[in-house]
This record gives sequence, structure tokens and C-alpha cells, in this order.
Amino acid sequence: MSSIVICTFIFSMVANIFLVDRYYIYEQRKILDKIASDIRSVSENNFVNDLERIEEEHAVTIVYSEIGGNLDRLNDNIKSEFERKKLKLNKFWITESTLHTLQNNSVNKIYDQGVSKYKVLTKFIKIDHFIIAIALPLPHMEETILIINRLNIFLMTISVLLIVSLVVILSKKITRPLESLKVLSQDIADLKFRKEEINTNDEVGDLAKSINSMSEKLEKAHDEINGQNKRLKELMSDVSHELKTPLSIVKVYEQGIVDGLDDGTFRDIIEEQIEKMDVLIEKMLFWTELESSAYTKSNFDLGKRMVDIMEKYMLILKENDIDCSLHFDASEEYFVSADKEGIDVVLDNLVTNAIKYSNDKRIDITLTREANGVKLTIANGVGDMEESDLDSIWRPFYVLEKSRSKEFSGTGLGLPIIKTILDHHNFDFGFELKNNRLVFFVTFV
Repeated sequence: MSSIVICTFIFSMVANIFLVDRYYIYEQRKILDKIASDIRSVSENNFVNDLERIEEEHAVTIVYSEIGGNLDRLNDNIKSEFERKKLKLNKFWITESTLHTLQNNSVNKIYDQGVSKYKVLTKFIKIDHFIIAIALPLPHMEETILIINRLNIFLMTISVLLIVSLVVILSKKITRPLESLKVLSQDIADLKFRKEEINTNDEVGDLAKSINSMSEKLEKAHDEINGQNKRLKELMSDVSHELKTPLSIVKVYEQGIVDGLDDGTFRDIIEEQIEKMDVLIEKMLFWTELESSAYTKSNFDLGKRMVDIMEKYMLILKENDIDCSLHFDASEEYFVSADKEGIDVVLDNLVTNAIKYSNDKRIDITLTREANGVKLTIANGVGDMEESDLDSIWRPFYVLEKSRSKEFSGTGLGLPIIKTILDHHNFDFGFELKNNRLVFFVTFV
């Protein structure tokens, strides 16, 4: 910025030295041309009075003389007329060449008066037998330009000092928040997520807001990844634990066969444990596929689906002496929009869980219409249980009642599968304890 200001002032001073004087003379000549044009239009009857009027109007000196006799007398006449009008000329002359040119054109001359430190710009025109001289004194521009250039140097110095001061102040104002943003960026790179309050109401402030927003989102993503990693470790631990028991049993009975201790049941036990592992692995693969599966929504009657599914479990309900009550009118329609196959899996798992964990031999299934959709609730008795016992109910391989064996409770993947499917549908779902009964609910929209 200082360089631009200095170059501008240097250009101005050079222009003053080489152009201002010429441009000033050029503009004054234009004035004399106009005056000459006005004089040519003056009538002969009022010639003298009109010349005086033009003189006063344009602040010039106008003299005239008849052309005749020798050249020296003409010069003396013109010069004496100028002196009579208080314009003293130390140097002034009209040449033969000037008179010859005046036959067809006007002539412009500049007479430098030497020590008097001024010039006289004179325009000569010829009208009939008279030569008319229009004089316009010009000051010597050198001294004026020198004074102006000195002033320019002074102004340039002040401007540069002012610019440097402003640049220092502004740079500090800009670099301080930038330095803070640099430290903030380094902290974010070191996973130290925080915010920096910078309110500058400019691009730096906007940048600070963007970095703060980025830090907040990165912190959220980082926490989510850590949570997923933690859940993955827990899942790996649970899977290892789930597979370790049947593998240990298979290993023991296999060694018994090798040692000749088989009483005829060892192979059946090994096959049973292998079947359990196979079911577990299939469930896990199915659960994994649900995470990336595409869901195709369609409209179907949830009440009809519920009735069809309950028919599959009628025999199991009778064998276990469980009373299942459907609290909705099967003749009415309860249409919902969802992936039909996925919801069938949800309903199957909810019903089987209710059958496995119902200690009061009673299951209540209810469908109700609500403003935002259809709500399904499935309730079964769970005995004396606290809310804290249900904190991990959605966790894979979690056994609701610690006293129950895996043989009765299954793989422990039913509820995680339910959660995955309902999460993909963005349905509201959950559970609550009411009078020693566990109530699962899902709101279909």
C-alpha cells in the first residue's frame, strides 16, 4: 500500500514538471481562440467599445494598430499600446514571418519576460488593415510546480506514515484472531475439541464460526465412533463368550469319544451344540445384513398381519398354557406404511419374547389408532423387576432374567434385530414396566 502511494505521488510530481505548464498554456490558447472568434464577429460601427467589453469580460489585454510603414514602427506602436494599458513588455517583437502568416491564419506567440518572471501569451489576428494583439500574462510555472511538489512530498510522507500505522493496527487486529484459530485448529487435530469465541463481524469471524461448528460436529462424530468401537468390543466379547461354551462342550465330548467313553449320547450332544452355533451365526449374519439392507415400504393391514402371526403360535401357546388376548377388532383395518417383511420379523420376535418371558401365563396385544399412526403394544408378566434391570435390554446377547438359561432364552439377538429394523423406519418404540408387566410399544406412522 505504501509503494502504491509513493508511486502515485512520484507520477504526480513528474506530471507536474513535464505536463502542467504545457496543459496550462493549451487551455489559455483555447481562451484566446474564443476571444479572437468574438472579435471577428464585432461590428465595425461599435468596434472600440466591443473590444473594451471583451477585454473586461475575459480579463485580457487587447491592442491594435494599422499595418503600414516599416516593421519597427509597428512593433513600437503595439508595445506602447500595451504599456498604456499597464502591461510592460521587456521582450516583444513582430517579425516579417508573423505578418506573412497573418494573411491567412492567426499566430500565437509566447514572450518570456526574463527577470520579470512571467510570460505573455499573445495571439495576433488580422482584420482588414489592422493587426490585433490579444495578450494574456502567464506566471512562471516552475516555481509553482516546485512548491506543489514539495507539498506532495510532505503529503506523501504523512500518507506513508499513516498507512504504516494503520497496517500495523489492522494486521494485529487480524493476526490475533488468526493466531487463536491456528491454536484451535491444532487442538482439534490433537482431538481436543473446543470452541474459540471470536466476534469480529468480518470474514475472520465467519471463519471462526465455521471452525467452531466443525469442532462441534467432529466431537460428536468422534464420540459416536468411540461409542461404536466400545459397542463393537462388547459385541466381540459377547460373541466370543457365546461361542466359547458350545465349543468347550464339543471339545470335551469329542475327547470323550477319542477316549472311548461315548455312551451313545456324545454325538447327539455335539450335533446339538453345533446346531446352536449355526443358529447363532445365522442370526448374526441376518442382523448384519439388516444394517445395509434396502427397505421397500408398502401399505398393509397391521391387524391382519398380527392375526396371521398369532395363528402360527397357537400350538406353542396351548402347550405352555399361555392365554393370549388380542385387544382390537380384527374386522377393522389398521393400515400402516412400512417394509412388510421387516415388520413381520419385528412382530415374530416380539411375540416369541413375550412367550419366553411371560411368568404370569398371559399376553396382551393391543392395537389403537392415534393421531400420528397406529400404536402396537405387547405386554407380558416379568415378575419382580426394576427399571435398572432393563437398561441393557437392547444389547446383543443380554438375558432379561439372569436365572434363565440360554436354552430357553435363545440367542439374545431378537431385540437388537427389532431395534435395527425400527430404527431404519424411524418409528417411535420402547418399553415400560407397569405392575410387574413388561410393555413393549411401537408407533407405526
